[in-house]
Amino acid sequence: MQRVLLIAPPFYRLMGSHYEGLHIGIAYIAAVLKEQGHYVKVYNADHEDSPNYANLRHLFESSTSYKAILADLAHPIWREVKDKIASFAPDIIGITMFTANYKAAKIIAMLSKTVDPDVKIVVGGSHPTLDPEETVAQEEFDYVIRGEGEFSFLELVEGRECEDITGLSWKKEGKVIHNESRPFISDLDKLPFPSRDSFLNNTNYSEMGYLITGRGCPFSCAYCASPRIWQRIVRFRSVQNVIEELRYLKERFNPPVIRLVDDTFNLNRFRTREICQQIIDEGLDLKWVCEARVDNLDEELVSLMVEAGCTRIKIGAESGSDRILKMVNKGFTTETIHRGVAIIKKFQLPLTVYLMVGFPGETNEDLRQTIKLAEELDADYYSVSVLAPYYGTHIWEMMQESGEEIDKEHWEYFYHQSQEMIVNSNLDPAIVSELLALNEREGRSRRA
Repeated sequence: MQRVLLIAPPFYRLMGSHYEGLHIGIAYIAAVLKEQGHYVKVYNADHEDSPNYANLRHLFESSTSYKAILADLAHPIWREVKDKIASFAPDIIGITMFTANYKAAKIIAMLSKTVDPDVKIVVGGSHPTLDPEETVAQEEFDYVIRGEGEFSFLELVEGRECEDITGLSWKKEGKVIHNESRPFISDLDKLPFPSRDSFLNNTNYSEMGYLITGRGCPFSCAYCASPRIWQRIVRFRSVQNVIEELRYLKERFNPPVIRLVDDTFNLNRFRTREICQQIIDEGLDLKWVCEARVDNLDEELVSLMVEAGCTRIKIGAESGSDRILKMVNKGFTTETIHRGVAIIKKFQLPLTVYLMVGFPGETNEDLRQTIKLAEELDADYYSVSVLAPYYGTHIWEMMQESGEEIDKEHWEYFYHQSQEMIVNSNLDPAIVSELLALNEREGRSRRA
């Protein structure tokens, strides 16, 4: 039996907020390891024992604090991290990493080695999957697991020879080695449900109701790395397997709301209808929210979703400029957005709209069109992001091919609440501020 600590690094805490959502990737890994008899805990280092979150403008204005804490290893957050690691005394530490918390992950790995020089550090997640070469080359990291991590991590924990573990990147005598990629898990029903009872930190305000019904996305939006990570392949859990987890969630945790975190819950409308009908037929009496493609909604589907307990739909509109939507390969137009939103509003279903600013070549007029679209949609909540050229996205590749220099200090600036316009600095700050103000409209929920 190995003692394994799985860590989600602090991110929003560095900006004066926090994150209480379930880190579903490491929760799945924890479940697989526990099923095989290992002692596993999950540590959400982005946790604060509070129900209150900072608003979006606060996050945008907190980059100074964010940078300062990353540079201050004596900060209480890092002391807490070190104390948690020391008290658990793990044999192996797994860290989930996306681009923006790259530096935080390195700090955690470094602190772990000061506690126990022999502890093994494994990193996985979107950034290591996309850039395993540079990631595993860092002295703080011992191993990178690319792609789905459940079984690669299990084999590593159980002592299988590194050469024989598919999906593993590692170092041997100073040389980086990338093993053959592991095929995607063909039958997601064989996975245990994510472990929601393994937290090292307090869980008073943790949201246990996160659930994913499938993995992957078939679309190719230019600002998203999903096409590289999932190869535009989608795999679904069976409807019955999803219903079993919903029933388990209700009986064990009874969360006030279930968050279906598929990239696109309504990707297969027939299957979405099946899930909704099963929820209704079994009388599960749930409240849930989901992410949906606005061009794949119809009245029959939305009506059934509402009957099954859907209390909010979230859509990615991104821009009010058809020119920008075409440039980023969104796959629909503003007319499509209006048509889909009209269906949602017919059923008086609360609506969240995602918007972005800072696309390459975006003009003040494009941005004004986005504001105009938002006002016409009259959503219940707007989530506004600054475009970040994440590693592995088409926009990142375009910038590299053009020879454009990105004059930033490594990866910690690459997050979509950064006030620094990495790709496009030609937009009028006053118009950008007007767009951000959409998030603060009176009466709008801050946690949508």
